[in-house]
Amino acid sequence: MKVVHAIDDQVLADWLEKHGQQAEQMNGFKQFALVSGAQLKAVLLYDWSKWESGIFDQHIFHVKYVEAESASAFQELMERFINWMRTEKCDFFFLRLEVSDLEKNRIVQRLSHVYYVGGLTRLEAPPVEMELPSTGEDVVISSPDKREYDEAVSLAHQAFVKSRYALDPFLDQNVVQHFYQEWMRNNLHGRADMNLVAKVNNEVVGLIQGMTKGDEMALELFAIRPDIQGKGIGKKLFMAMMNASNERGHRLISAGTQMHNTTAIQLYEKMGFKTINAFLYYHVWPKKGER
Repeated sequence: MKVVHAIDDQVLADWLEKHGQQAEQMNGFKQFALVSGAQLKAVLLYDWSKWESGIFDQHIFHVKYVEAESASAFQELMERFINWMRTEKCDFFFLRLEVSDLEKNRIVQRLSHVYYVGGLTRLEAPPVEMELPSTGEDVVISSPDKREYDEAVSLAHQAFVKSRYALDPFLDQNVVQHFYQEWMRNNLHGRADMNLVAKVNNEVVGLIQGMTKGDEMALELFAIRPDIQGKGIGKKLFMAMMNASNERGHRLISAGTQMHNTTAIQLYEKMGFKTINAFLYYHVWPKKGER
């Protein structure tokens, strides 16, 4: 099999449709594929992550889609992509695979330069009107004032210590904290459609952020200050977000959290969320040497 970096639009569209994907969602991504004769055998689509690359001062790419006609073709695709990225300006690329795809995960876990950096559980629920519970604290839920932005983003310091970036052995953890702070700050400055904070004694102790995607509200970030967890404040903040989403007419709310974050998963389930699927995350550092 040989590698190609440009696939005919119709051929790619037919491949994606065959494998249950919509071609328009994959427009604009870089292409890396294996062909035998005139037949596609494996396809990988990826993109440069400009913002993340700037934050980490690394050349970072995301694999957006990968599929092959057989396990052997998938293994060859990944091996050749890693070797090719070693010759490019790439420090690491991010790969996400469904937990249920045991064969692909087994293959990737045996490859060189691959580091498992955690898993994600994805949950969904329809937004409904909920009566906010009383708590033992005098909690105020509101949209944040600009003067509270710095206080809100400081929650990142302890809220994302088990994220895939935090679990990557090659990343500076001070930069990881800066990454999440800037992500939260950008959301506050207009990237997110919804920002709500929880305040106790005029101190910001929780922040939830969401983005509208069609008729769906996608939960972006949810952070509660560790010393006030377990007091019902996070639940109250989350329910306020569900009420706001319901008022805006969203059909669905989606959320993702680390697979090991059982506390968050239990909270989502109490709110009526159901697990849809789960993913394993990998960072691949082609130039770092063998594991």
